[in-house]
Amino acid sequence: MFTRKASLYFALAAVVLILGLLLQDWQLASMVLPLASMFFLANFWGLPETIELEISHLVVPADSFGDEDISIQIVISNNTGYQLGNVEVDELLPGDIKLKSGASRVLTRLGARENFALGLEFRSPIRGHYQIGPLVARVQDPFGFYLVEERSEAEILSIMPRPERIRGAQLRPRHLGPWPGTIPARTLGPGTEFYSMRDYVAGDDPKRINWKTSAKHARLIVNEMEAERVTDVMIVLDTDVSYCEAAEAELFERGVRAAASMASLLLRQGNRVGMVLQGEERGAVSPRFGKRHERNILFLLAAAKPGRSLLSTSYVITLLARLMLPAKAQILIISPLLDTTIADGIRQLSATGYSILVLSPLPMAPARFNSEEEEIAYRMLMLGRSNTLLALEKICTVSQWPAGIPLSAILSEVRPTRPIIRV
Repeated sequence: MFTRKASLYFALAAVVLILGLLLQDWQLASMVLPLASMFFLANFWGLPETIELEISHLVVPADSFGDEDISIQIVISNNTGYQLGNVEVDELLPGDIKLKSGASRVLTRLGARENFALGLEFRSPIRGHYQIGPLVARVQDPFGFYLVEERSEAEILSIMPRPERIRGAQLRPRHLGPWPGTIPARTLGPGTEFYSMRDYVAGDDPKRINWKTSAKHARLIVNEMEAERVTDVMIVLDTDVSYCEAAEAELFERGVRAAASMASLLLRQGNRVGMVLQGEERGAVSPRFGKRHERNILFLLAAAKPGRSLLSTSYVITLLARLMLPAKAQILIISPLLDTTIADGIRQLSATGYSILVLSPLPMAPARFNSEEEEIAYRMLMLGRSNTLLALEKICTVSQWPAGIPLSAILSEVRPTRPIIRV
């Protein structure tokens, strides 16, 4: 196709020729000859009739936890039998990515059937999704009149939150699935905790014989174990952290990290886990099992951004819980509790039988306030949060998470406030 330069030259030649004919000035009209000669030479010594470029564009790794450098491997192949003397390779990168090595735009030449390899490397950016590319390869003639362009598809680089290795809280949902897991089911079955004893019957596993009790009663007695099951869990991440701009980023990232860690833990235990983002940007992943599903959840969390939702958090969580979860399943809400209306939704869910655990990252007090009005607004917000905590502690399990304390230490102290009821 023609370049912009060729279009301007062609337009200039047409204007000069028309003016020369209208004015019958043949000297002016003859000035078209140099421009026409340039087009003739561009066609004669320009690009070959057919150009075949093949582009290979690979981001390694495509998914990362942000603790390693990212590389882009580029290979441009000239599949024609002609030399290409003016090849421009242009990799389009987001503005917040700074290259550590390599250049995103280079000029080179390619011999017949020759390959050109280019490597770029940069430090991992912060959590988020980044569009890498598209990669553009352009071939022009020496005069810059004709252009052939090939593009690759853009790649998505996902920087996901790294889950922490934590110990789990003691979940006690009313609903348990039929699959074996780690949650005591208050019934007989395969498990690790002692439940009761009974007389030995033919076919019982000899390993279950309680020899001490058998010797005391002069007959064989076996131990019965408490069955352990899995459950359905929905994790709700409340992204409303609007209270003090200087400290909002730390509070939000702590919530994202907790959501990733809890999802990873619960999936490893065999539970079926879903995720809901509630805020200015909303998203949801339906409850499923497995390692691949963990990546889907982390992929959703990579895109999470702080912001206040236009829809009430109470409305969203009550609606999605009934759409995505069976009755009386487990709901884990991660929220700084800055939205006082959230208590109404949790109260409705608790009344309908859902087991609820609220993990609340504790906002840090600002180092200083810019004005007295700002300090008063902060204190009023914290007072509203305290009232919400008092209301929630009466209807569900609530655990506050101060900054600087490991999440495992907080979860190890969580105890269910309501007894399990087997259904």
